[in-house]
Amino acid sequence: MINLIKEGTINTIAISPATASIYHDLSSGSFTLDVTQDYDQSSGSLSLTKLAPIPAGYYNNYLLFSVPSSTIPSSSGFYSYELVEGTAASGSVWGTATAVFGSADFTWSASQVISNKRTIDTGRVKVVGTDKPSYISYTEANQDGQYTTYHK
Repeated sequence: MINLIKEGTINTIAISPATASIYHDLSSGSFTLDVTQDYDQSSGSLSLTKLAPIPAGYYNNYLLFSVPSSTIPSSSGFYSYELVEGTAASGSVWGTATAVFGSADFTWSASQVISNKRTIDTGRVKVVGTDKPSYISYTEANQDGQYTTYHK
């Protein structure tokens, strides 16, 4: 289980994906963490910054990421996650393609850069948020009162 904390500036996490990443030995790559809250099924996507690979050894299949605290949901609780890896290729130049050929589902003659995504891991996240509720007030001229709803 991954722990993410809303307070602070940056969270650093390590994930050992179920499927190998094509970016494992590189110090960069395109990754997102798609999260869905268990309580109300609200969802979002966190952009991850890949850190340098871990040297060979016992932990060599782990990927290290940093996540800005400002992007972490403010509601505490348990979430499910999908670690999504983006693969990109220049469609018209075979020699510069960085996509895994098995995951390519686009026309090679395309002139734009094509992005493909594949899920390489799923799991659970515990978020320690600020739990500051957001308020929405509804008022109109023809109403006798004010109605306030909130989401925590």
